[in-house]
Amino acid sequence: MACPHATGAAAYVKSVHRDWSPAMIMSALITTATPMSMPGNSGISQLKFGAGQLNPTKARDPGLVYDASESDYVAMLCAQG
Repeated sequence: MACPHATGAAAYVKSVHRDWSPAMIMSALITTATPMSMPGNSGISQLKFGAGQLNPTKARDPGLVYDASESDYVAMLCAQG
C-alpha cells in the first residue's frame, strides 16, 4: 500500500511546486519523513522501513531539496564500476 500513498503525496507536492522535477519531489518527501522504529528495538533494521512515514504537509516547504538528472545517475553508476 505504500505506492498509492507515496504517489498521492507526490501529486500533492507537485500541485504546490509545479516547476519541481521528480527528483526534487522525492527529495522533499524523503527528507521530511518521520523516522520509524520498532518498540523495544526488536532487531529490525531501519532500512526495512525505507524513508519513514511520509509527511506531505512538511514536504510542501522542506527548506532544501536535491535535484538529480539522468546524467547524475549515469555518473554515479559509472563511478561505481
